[in-house]
Amino acid sequence: MQGLAIYQFGIVTTLEATKYIDQANQLLQHGRYETGNFLFYSTEILLIAACQKLQIGYWPVVAVHLLLNAIATVCFYRLVKQFTGRSTVAFWFTLAFIGMFYYQLYTTYLFTESPYFSLLLIFFYGLMQVRKLTTLTVLGMVTGLAVLYFTRPVGLFVIPATFLFIVFRFYPTKSKLIISTAGVTGVGFFYLLLNKSLNSGGELNFLLPYLDERIICGVPTITTPHQISVPVEQDSVEGLFYIITHHWRLFATLSLKRLLAFFGVVRSWYSLPHNIFIAVYFYSMYVLIFIGSRRWNRERLPQLLFIGCLLFLTALTTAVSCDEWHNRFILALLPFLLLLSSLAFVSKPLKTVADA
Repeated sequence: MQGLAIYQFGIVTTLEATKYIDQANQLLQHGRYETGNFLFYSTEILLIAACQKLQIGYWPVVAVHLLLNAIATVCFYRLVKQFTGRSTVAFWFTLAFIGMFYYQLYTTYLFTESPYFSLLLIFFYGLMQVRKLTTLTVLGMVTGLAVLYFTRPVGLFVIPATFLFIVFRFYPTKSKLIISTAGVTGVGFFYLLLNKSLNSGGELNFLLPYLDERIICGVPTITTPHQISVPVEQDSVEGLFYIITHHWRLFATLSLKRLLAFFGVVRSWYSLPHNIFIAVYFYSMYVLIFIGSRRWNRERLPQLLFIGCLLFLTALTTAVSCDEWHNRFILALLPFLLLLSSLAFVSKPLKTVADA
């Protein structure tokens, strides 16, 4: 599959890759990014900058993408095997995972998607293998979270997901006390990080999708923009809250359309074969997730909370902003949706971490 993507596309240095290449040049020449928002894409930009500095072309970047993708694929196989206890199911689901061409092809693009997709899956696998909390494991978690956060801004969502996993994996009897005690601090910390991301400049503007009613990012649906002014910084959380509370009809209508686009996956500009393939793939997963939901229980609660938190925050972000042109937002969650789907084929109790 990766060979096919490389044969068909080569190394893609156009589209979004252009801005990362430009920022790598900016970093090498001036020692800083043009705007602060690019800090949250540093993993890919630094790889590109290293290749530029050494004048070795961009193949090493693709090599890193391929290596991470290969590791993530092995992790996915093992995760399905742990979720279901069945090697055969793990094999076929891994084949389905590899077969989603539109997920796999980003290894050839100098985008942030490929490293983020792979690192997220690798992080979750590592989290599943933790048997007890030690200084070393906590340090590893913090390092992984930092790398994800500076690979893509949505890496921020992994922080609360990881917190829920840890609480319900290691402190199930004290979960209510821990969550209520740490909740205020955690929400405050999450708010500060989110506000920092939104106020970092560049393209992170949550007001723009409401001015011209964007369902898909970068695609206005009205020709005459709304005249909306907010009394606070427009890119802040307060600015977004102002839109929700003072223009709630507009917010509700756009949110519903964005969620339908997010979960519906088909696009009017896709070819019919493309839409058929992606619809059958995703809608089949939704059906299997529904069937497998009968396997949801307290034993699986930490994993379910991690996945559910990621799904909820990603869908919520789409609802309040816009969905991505090529389904990249939901593609980041593809392996986790497949993991939930695999529960439809469980034939025996989930293998615990200690037994794995």
